[in-house]
Amino acid sequence: MTPEYVFSADRFAERIGLISEALPGIPLVYSMKANPFLLHCLPEKIDMVEVCSPGELAICENLSVPGEKILYSGVVKGSEDSLRAVKLGAKYLTAESKNQFEIVKKAAEETGIRADILLRLSSGNQFGMSREDLLSIIETERDSSSVRIAGIHLFSGTSKRKLKAIEKDLNLLREILSEAEEKFAFKADIVEYGPGLGVNYFEKTTAESEEAERAALEEAAAYLCEFAKEYPLSIEMGRFMAAPCGYYETRVADIKTTDGVNYCMLDGGIHQLNYYGQNMAMKIPVIEQMPARAEFEKKTYCLCGSLCTTADVVVREVELNEVQIGDVLRFERTGAYSVTEAPALFLSRALPEVYIEAGGEKKLVRERIQAFEINS
Repeated sequence: MTPEYVFSADRFAERIGLISEALPGIPLVYSMKANPFLLHCLPEKIDMVEVCSPGELAICENLSVPGEKILYSGVVKGSEDSLRAVKLGAKYLTAESKNQFEIVKKAAEETGIRADILLRLSSGNQFGMSREDLLSIIETERDSSSVRIAGIHLFSGTSKRKLKAIEKDLNLLREILSEAEEKFAFKADIVEYGPGLGVNYFEKTTAESEEAERAALEEAAAYLCEFAKEYPLSIEMGRFMAAPCGYYETRVADIKTTDGVNYCMLDGGIHQLNYYGQNMAMKIPVIEQMPARAEFEKKTYCLCGSLCTTADVVVREVELNEVQIGDVLRFERTGAYSVTEAPALFLSRALPEVYIEAGGEKKLVRERIQAFEINS
């Protein structure tokens, strides 16, 4: 029943294999905020899962993700969830500030479990801490009995297209690690870095496009592998790992022409479908029409969703074979963020079913949820 999301376990495993091949010997971390449902089919080549909220921590507990695979991150950690993460045996917890460091330290002291902490470095925004604070913590806490400063965490943004941005990040890490070693004899066990590689959402997957994406990965990998020779690097990704690994299907519920515009009304919409950089619905994602109706003439449509707002325009102008009510449109490359980032509760439309597909078979992992029950 549409709308629905389908996420491919096979494609996810292939994707992780591609990244692992480009970054041999470098541990891979999956940032689960990109798509928590892919934890149902987490490949063995994923060394850790980055968890950024108490809710994500609960998902890991529900799906029996072992503590030693959890990196507990997030900007507003509380005492309670930090305590849970420490008790669960999280491999690392990040500290975004001096205050967060104290929260995690207190949780470790309460449990008697020594916690390994990664100090998150700010890249000039609200995330992480200043260079001065980071070095201050290393200086004053490096001999703590309740916590161990295991390394540094840096993520400076998503969908990077220029390698200069990655080179700049790595040089900053080199500077700080060198300073920490020189001043405090500190050596990191791990440098957790998110390169934020870009994903092309609006190009059909072909041998040429896949080769271009592989080439971009390998270009970035040259910088990352060089850094990994100097420091113990791990790579965190979400969007780049997950984006190609799913699709979203929505059914044509109505068709009409108003003032010369052909409107195709869908049973889904922007509350369930969200592409990074979509730019007011002007860009056209990869869409498969089912049935294809190749014998029909082509027409230009404005694809709109089921919400009572003029903002619910999925694609402003796209050419399709003449559409009929009941046709299904499949939107590709929705493996990252759409399922959680779109405003799903707006107007109390039901949250779609979610399936994991493996070996050609679909398994239901979330039933349809009535939003009106949540909203009332």
